[in-house]
Amino acid sequence: METISTRIVSLRKDAGLSQQQLADDLNLSRRAISLWETGRRTPDIQSVLLLADYFQVSLDYLVKGSHA
Repeated sequence: METISTRIVSLRKDAGLSQQQLADDLNLSRRAISLWETGRRTPDIQSVLLLADYFQVSLDYLVKGSHA
């Protein structure tokens, strides 16, 4: 089942970025990215907005996997 965690991993890898590169670009810690990607933490709404803007995807896609 695809989750926000797996979508973050996919978006990051599709962009050719390491966790550290993404963290640096978003001014976050690599640990935060890792926790999100492993599903041990869920990004807060501001981080979700930041990720959606960075990867140029909708909030619906990032949160629910829907392009609608």
